[in-house]
Amino acid sequence: MIPAYSFFGDDMDDYDVVIVGAGPAGGAAARSLSKSGFKTLLLEKEKSFAANDFSSGGAPIEILSDFQLPETVVGAYCREIRISATQATHVWRDDAPTALVLDFKKVRAFLAETAEKNGAKLSLGCTYRAHAHETGHSVVTFKKAENGLTESVRAKVLIDATGSDRRVLTGRTKTQADWKNDVIVGRGIEYLVEVPEQVYQAYADCLSFYIGAKWMPQGYAWIFPMQANCLKVGVGRNFPGMQFVPHRAAMRDYLDQLMAECLKTDQVNILDRHGKTIVYTCHHRDRYADQNVIAVGDAVSTVNPLTFEGIRHALKSGEIAARQVQDFLEKKTANLKTYESEMRAYCGMKWVVSELLTKKIYREPEDEKMTLMLQALKALSLAALKDLVFDYRLKAVMCFYAVYQFLLFKRIFSFQAKSTRTGRSG
Repeated sequence: MIPAYSFFGDDMDDYDVVIVGAGPAGGAAARSLSKSGFKTLLLEKEKSFAANDFSSGGAPIEILSDFQLPETVVGAYCREIRISATQATHVWRDDAPTALVLDFKKVRAFLAETAEKNGAKLSLGCTYRAHAHETGHSVVTFKKAENGLTESVRAKVLIDATGSDRRVLTGRTKTQADWKNDVIVGRGIEYLVEVPEQVYQAYADCLSFYIGAKWMPQGYAWIFPMQANCLKVGVGRNFPGMQFVPHRAAMRDYLDQLMAECLKTDQVNILDRHGKTIVYTCHHRDRYADQNVIAVGDAVSTVNPLTFEGIRHALKSGEIAARQVQDFLEKKTANLKTYESEMRAYCGMKWVVSELLTKKIYREPEDEKMTLMLQALKALSLAALKDLVFDYRLKAVMCFYAVYQFLLFKRIFSFQAKSTRTGRSG
């Protein structure tokens, strides 16, 4: 570890909280802590929030009220959810908007700007280098892109919001050897595209998902609406370090195929290309806190492993962490250990069940069984589908899985009966 204070003496700024990473988790924590009057520094390695606009941002509409987000961060509202397998499609529809697509860069900018209005300091283009514990605080070192200089500040509490990089608290990322045992890895690429009006209208007002070997083996694909005539088109695959299901080498092949077969136009203007790898640690085994350092968001695997939806849960972890940090700074608690128990309670069995479903669904080699899964989903109402894909509720999971097992048994029984008749006729 680099000595954070070697050349700076005592001429460094003091903060109550330094947050490394201005994603949804870091931004939510900064907004809450600055609102409570704590001197807060929010560091972000990118020079602009538009530089890493990598999240599709599909979420239930309640996210706006739950986290006090304005409508200006919404890319589009949706009344439909459409799921397509290789050989079938089903659409769920409501009269009123039932889901939305967030504009990821606008969410991040809103949280950071709100924190600034509350008195926080936002520093873009600052890359975390190291931290060192001293009595009562940590010395945090970061490098500024604008001049290449390294600076240090003191913090009573340091928050790791560096996502799956886990650069601050854990100080390492998972290696491919680790993937076999205790992690789920999701890798995705996505384009923001501009298309003709008639093409956009076919996908406006709808969250479109694609499952099965045709679209993305060992994963899924999506088309989400954004502002007028713009769509987010992407593919994601789980377990990229292990091939359970045969697939072509390049994920981009599937993305190009998705655009060719679904958009059906040569008039596609690619406005942005982005991608990300998320490493999820199973069974809540991440480090949540150590002394005066606490981790939030993907750094503690808040992303749900089944759908890899992360924005809502990152926001929640930021708020929970802010409340725990406030109690610690106000000396209502002696340490930050209760943060882990509260986060475990928030994720709880829902995430464990999601892990099990993830390993069942994304390791399924038979494309026909993916079609059966879609048939099982068709038995769910829109409300029950949202309970499954957004809230991971056990009742919805059990209903889906029971119908799927019935259809699977029915298929096996039909196959055996057909074989018996064929044998008799022979």
